[in-house]
Amino acid sequence: MTELQELAALSEKINNLEANFEEAQHRIAVLHVVHEVAGSLASELNLDPLLHKILAAAVEVMHASAGSLILLDELTDEMVFAVIEGGGGENLKGVRFARDKGIAGWVATHRKPLIVDDVNKDNRYYQSIADTFNFKLTSLLCVPMISRNKLIGVLQVLQSKPDHYFGDLDQTLLTTFANQTAIAIENARLYESLKEERDRLVVVEDEIRKRLARDLHDGPTQLLASIIMSLTFTKELIKHAPEHALAEIDLNLGVSEKALKQLRTFLFDLRPVILETQGLIPALEVYTERLAETDNLNIILTTEGEFERLSPRAEVAIFAVIQEAVNNAKKYAQASRIDLILRPDISQNTLTVLIKDDGKGFDVHAMKTGYDQRGSLGMINMQERTSAINGVFTIHSEVGHGTEVILSLPLDENLLSHSKDI
Repeated sequence: MTELQELAALSEKINNLEANFEEAQHRIAVLHVVHEVAGSLASELNLDPLLHKILAAAVEVMHASAGSLILLDELTDEMVFAVIEGGGGENLKGVRFARDKGIAGWVATHRKPLIVDDVNKDNRYYQSIADTFNFKLTSLLCVPMISRNKLIGVLQVLQSKPDHYFGDLDQTLLTTFANQTAIAIENARLYESLKEERDRLVVVEDEIRKRLARDLHDGPTQLLASIIMSLTFTKELIKHAPEHALAEIDLNLGVSEKALKQLRTFLFDLRPVILETQGLIPALEVYTERLAETDNLNIILTTEGEFERLSPRAEVAIFAVIQEAVNNAKKYAQASRIDLILRPDISQNTLTVLIKDDGKGFDVHAMKTGYDQRGSLGMINMQERTSAINGVFTIHSEVGHGTEVILSLPLDENLLSHSKDI
């Protein structure tokens, strides 16, 4: 090799090194921007503004013409356009499609990033979606958004500038950005969930306070007022007709005993100590006896077989569901009889709890449809209590044919011997 050729080869190497160095510098600079943007997004806890900021940042960092953030709806296993940026595709917001359809569906299913230089030649692309954007695409980059090995959705950026295509570096950078922002989305969802739970607890607490105030007013308060009036009358009897005072005192004793029983029932309902010390069945025996005595309620408890004692969490949940169902039957059903049936099936590893009344019944579908408007949270509480112990909650009712509330739960994971909450 001549000296001139050696110089030419050396010059080419230097040029390549400079190009690689410039590319590395560019990559570092972009990564720095990506990390800065992702860090700033981590402080945004409101989900909708966060999604808009994520997509806007992705479009800006990738120098893209447009983009979309598509979330996975786990309940329906569908992909949903959550945010659209640029390109006139805003009317796609809220549009759903099957998880395995389209380029976004392929990325979601395979959990791999994908670059498509010509969407018109890719049979995975929805032409109807392509027609939504008012420009011709030259390149598309779609990456999965994964947090803690859980798919959140996909992030997609589009290019319309002639001769502008996404490359491997863009794919790497956007994948890094998507994974970081997926964590931010999960945090925002958790924050919103906690806010909703806090608000729900506030409403539940308010409802319990109102119910307790109403029950105290209609029960012991009225009896105490009657006792006070009677005692005032007894004082006058002692002065003017003492021979009748003893009968009036006996009457007051009877009313006082009734008031005391009602107060003890309220305390039992609020915190049944026997449930903690002796278990579910003894607690239900006391509960039904008190209702029969204080409310003159025909309530029958039947246990169709034996089973080991359940965990405290399971016993509290079952007792709370029974209380709610019985209270509803007392107040609304006008039932002459309520049956509480505990039906263990060891072979099937289930315990079924049935609360059945012969009251006037109701239209279950109509009740669920207007449930939010009525402001009552009884059914939601029963469902959530049941879900907390991995059970299944159902209601069967027809107008004029009574109501059945059914709670079914797995026995093995709710036994005291397997419990971690003691």
